[in-house]
Amino acid sequence: MDLKEKALKIAERCHKGQKRENSKDDYIEHPKRVAEMVSQITDDENIICTAYLHDVIEDAELHKPRQLTKIEEEINSLNPEILENVRLLSHNGEDYQEYIKKIAKNKILRIIKICDIIDNISDNPTKKQKDKYRKALVILLREIQ
Repeated sequence: MDLKEKALKIAERCHKGQKRENSKDDYIEHPKRVAEMVSQITDDENIICTAYLHDVIEDAELHKPRQLTKIEEEINSLNPEILENVRLLSHNGEDYQEYIKKIAKNKILRIIKICDIIDNISDNPTKKQKDKYRKALVILLREIQ
């Protein structure tokens, strides 16, 4: 099993039984779509694995807090860089605009977050969510040189 397959298996297990907020899709379809978009931009396995896992820590903190350490250890066993990037992508209650500004400074995180937002926009967001995503995309795209 290659690194991407291992990352997908972790994501599938962590998101098992979850549904997307604004649709009836299984949640795992979201990180799969994000990883697919990312794989069109780069063939770097670590970045694609981070895309598969981008919501795992944030969701574990909400839904499976007792499993968080085990999940982080499992991600770390893939590559410590992947764990660090997944941690950085986890939005933990800080001001969303500040979080996006932090993400925008890192090329890898910026690519994944842009793909994440593109997929979120396609998922029937509320007007408030659309506004949040538009503002975030402006910040993220401004950093591309």
